[in-house]
Amino acid sequence: MALTMNLQQIEYLLSLNKHRNFSSAAEASFVTQPAMTIQIKKLEDELGVVLFDRTKKPLMVTDVGKEIINQAGTILREIHKIKDIADSFNSDLSGKLKVGIIPTIAPYLIPLFINSFAEKYPGIILDIQEAITDDILASLKEGEIDVGIIVTPYAMKGIISEPLYYEKFFAYVSKEHPLYKKRKLETTDIDLNDVWLLKEGNCFRNQIINICSSEQKEVVHSNFQYESLSIDALIRIVENRKGFTVIPELAVNDLDDKKKELVKPFKGFIPEREVSLIVERNFLKKRLIDKLKAEITNSIPRKMKKLVGDLIDTAI
Repeated sequence: MALTMNLQQIEYLLSLNKHRNFSSAAEASFVTQPAMTIQIKKLEDELGVVLFDRTKKPLMVTDVGKEIINQAGTILREIHKIKDIADSFNSDLSGKLKVGIIPTIAPYLIPLFINSFAEKYPGIILDIQEAITDDILASLKEGEIDVGIIVTPYAMKGIISEPLYYEKFFAYVSKEHPLYKKRKLETTDIDLNDVWLLKEGNCFRNQIINICSSEQKEVVHSNFQYESLSIDALIRIVENRKGFTVIPELAVNDLDDKKKELVKPFKGFIPEREVSLIVERNFLKKRLIDKLKAEITNSIPRKMKKLVGDLIDTAI
């Protein structure tokens, strides 16, 4: 007997895999819970296997379920490619482009290109979401977003990347701090017990720690603990709680003249980061992504650009 699995069942299957709860999955799919339950059970009966262990809370995917769900995801992406192919022959650029971007890039990069992009491509809806790198990569693999903007290199199977720009790091130092008297700083001036850092799990925090001496292990502020995903928040902490922090180049460009007096460049080894656009290897919406990439690179100061090549496969 031929398999009669339909697109709706595939979408329900992937939704249930994501939410691991019939009620939540049904709500996200805009369908009643009984309707979803019936369709999943019908699919299991037709395949002759159990896809989800319903005795577990949350639901657990069976071994065979994992294999089938992976294939279902591939099928759904291939189906979506049909619309992408049609769009490539359409002179009008339109559709929604879902973009994931890390919080240490978003507030400084987005204002540079968003207005010009909207004016040039009124038919493209940019749906931009801030998230940490791991969540962006997961969303990309699940097809929940179309493209990510993160700091690279970052090796992950099936992900390809293209550098957009490179930005240097600068110290942001309170006038009351001893380092303020120095015109330029060495990376050895960064004491992990003296610098304000972002919340653990943030890649920018890890980059700063990596700049420091390998002998520095712990970060301890004895009488004040503060966790944030915001560089702007660290800037305000420096201004009000003394001390210093490290900020990226686009954040420096965003400061007023008075605040730029607190900015100190590094000498010798000048730390920098590579900011890249990333997509899933078999990505869709190429025309829309190409326009986004071009608008971003056009908005970046020339001094922050290096040779930008083709997409780089970062698969491991």
